Amino acid sequence: MIINLSSKNFSYLLKISLFVLLIMCEINILNKRIYANTKPQATQQDLFLYKQMGASYLCKAINEKIDFDFKKALAISTFTFAEVIFSKHDNLIEGASKEKLTTEKVLYIGEVEILNSAIKICPKQIPNDVKKSFKEAINKFKKQGNKK
Repeated sequence: MIINLSSKNFSYLLKISLFVLLIMCEINILNKRIYANTKPQATQQDLFLYKQMGASYLCKAINEKIDFDFKKALAISTFTFAEVIFSKHDNLIEGASKEKLTTEKVLYIGEVEILNSAIKICPKQIPNDVKKSFKEAINKFKKQGNKK
């Protein structure tokens, strides 16, 4: 059995198969783009892990006096927290908002959560003025929440 393909038929089959292949590749590429931009929201478990890591770093930096500057150590912990929220969760936090949070809000959340944990983990290492102003801010926030 001999298959006789003229150049016209062969060209036609080649064009069709290339066209089908290109369509399938394009659909696959479009699907990947859709899924690649979807990052999961940070859950409460994620936040707990990130804040504990930040608080642990803060306490360790204070204990070891690693280039000790409390404000710098807190800033590094806070920015690390925010960077993880941004890179892994695209600034989405479960329960906080359905929209992306601003970087400033994520930094604020990180600072509050890390300080709260650090005060529990290593209370003796946290400067007294920081603990006092933190407790005042929390009380003020609670009073505002009760008024609503």
